[in-house]
Amino acid sequence: MHTVFLSTLGTTALYSLVGLLVGLLLIVTIVLMKPMPKNAKYAAMGILTAVLGLFTLTLYQSYNSQIHWDEQTIVFDVPLYGQSLSSEDIFLQQAYLADLNQQTELQPKWRSNGIGLPGYSLGWFKLNNGDKALLSVTEQQQVIVIPTNQGYSIMVSVEQPQNALEKLHAADSM
Repeated sequence: MHTVFLSTLGTTALYSLVGLLVGLLLIVTIVLMKPMPKNAKYAAMGILTAVLGLFTLTLYQSYNSQIHWDEQTIVFDVPLYGQSLSSEDIFLQQAYLADLNQQTELQPKWRSNGIGLPGYSLGWFKLNNGDKALLSVTEQQQVIVIPTNQGYSIMVSVEQPQNALEKLHAADSM
């Protein structure tokens, strides 16, 4: 099994996500203190607890995001949007590094499902060129773009992009 670890959250993304969690906790406190019908309070608390849980899970799992593969399967292991693809469905040899600041056609344009915080894009996005992509991007420079035959690309930020790209290219020649 081969593994490439994805970049962890930068300070901007971390502060944004922690700020979001603190804001949700404040809303929970307000809902608990506010006099309202029991059914409404239970419904609000259920929704808030679910959202708080999803964002907490995202924060926790973002520090262990990775791509790992063997001869048959490639697993894109990220919070909430993990994918497992057959080795025939992904083109590791065609993976390349992109600088989203320079290659504006690859910049995310619309988020169709995911999290878009300053410094962290996670989930499904439509790119400026009209293509669909699954992103886990924390840095705009040196993003690895991995094409698939499923109608989308995978775009990830990794700690050592050149080494990771070499590992991906070597894996495709097995």
